Amino acid sequence: MNKEYRLSKQQFIPIILGASIGVYSTARSFHEAYGVLSISICRYLTGQINYSNIIMPIVESKMEDEDVLFECLQKIAKTYPDTPKMIIGSDEWHVEMIVNFKDKLDTSWIVPYTDPERLQKVINKTNFYNLCDELNVDYPRYISLGNNQLLESELPFSFPVVVKPTSRVLYESLKFTGKMKVFTAHDRQELDEIITLLRNAGYYEDLVIQEYVPGDDTAMHILTLYIAQDGQTKLAAFGQTLLEDHTPGGIGNPLAIRTFHNDEVVKQAEQIVKHVGYVGFANFDLKYDERDGKYKFFELNPRLGRSNYYITAAGHNPTGYYVRDYLTHENLSYSVAEKEVLYSVVPKKLLLHYIKDKHLKDRIKKLYRDGLVKNPMYYFSVDKNIKRLFYIVASTFNYYRKFKKYPPL
Repeated sequence: MNKEYRLSKQQFIPIILGASIGVYSTARSFHEAYGVLSISICRYLTGQINYSNIIMPIVESKMEDEDVLFECLQKIAKTYPDTPKMIIGSDEWHVEMIVNFKDKLDTSWIVPYTDPERLQKVINKTNFYNLCDELNVDYPRYISLGNNQLLESELPFSFPVVVKPTSRVLYESLKFTGKMKVFTAHDRQELDEIITLLRNAGYYEDLVIQEYVPGDDTAMHILTLYIAQDGQTKLAAFGQTLLEDHTPGGIGNPLAIRTFHNDEVVKQAEQIVKHVGYVGFANFDLKYDERDGKYKFFELNPRLGRSNYYITAAGHNPTGYYVRDYLTHENLSYSVAEKEVLYSVVPKKLLLHYIKDKHLKDRIKKLYRDGLVKNPMYYFSVDKNIKRLFYIVASTFNYYRKFKKYPPL
């Protein structure tokens, strides 16, 4: 049975933008819950989605162009005119474009995102930190440089510092040597060089220069909330990052997460989303600051995160919230992911090598012994293509090479 025929017989079709581990994770969660095939619209095929039995990829090399992406969606609508189609973004720039042309899509499309005004209140980092300040939510110190502005004064905090573009749509469209997801500057000369690099590359919008909060990868944490159309939080899933990606293009992406819960962090995050009137999934990046014992909120990503399978692993499949809220219109109850599990896409030996805290290392070993470890790419009962199996095994062990070249600081 070919994929087009399978899609035509489904009750709904998830359309997921991108081709990352996060895209495969979302497609797997949809398949686990509803047995459905997903469509991935991507700029190029990646091993994460290629040869998959649960994804039909559509390659659109210029999908960062809003008109091109919209035309691609129109073609899908013509192919499956009577089937509800739920569009999901796996990156901020995806979500921004989806929200921008939401009103141009016909009624067969389900767009589970907030409106453009509310979106900008939470994804623009300057706006987000202003919200944190107003609501007394902890966040790192920062300064913001306006359009095309260079730094002309001394920083109010010490080095190292983190440099982040605020417009992911513009930044994603730029191609230049030295491009990184996030930049770190260790002195003023390096900071000026980074700012000049970005401005010369055509990034003219706001830049955030943020205080570096000390701590290794295990100080990073992740929180995912789902806020339904009625404005109420229906899901909270919290976790501790154990190991991050340190390659230039993926720096900061969690590779291993231990789930647990923290009521105080959830309470602070809820203040932000309720104040704005935000709906949909909100994925927060936080870091525990050992200097004052507080969790510092770094940003809100208006989507399921790249490592979203940690939520499914903890027993709360996030795709069910999309479907029950927007498609079947059910009353959702509030749930907290309390089960401790380990999400990991890296080999066990590599993960344990970089965990320095003995107590934490012992907990991880116990999760392995108890069979409470989940890798979203290991869906071998469904995805059995030999080429895919080879890629998954090879890419997993390739993390040894990556960490040898780009080890944690």
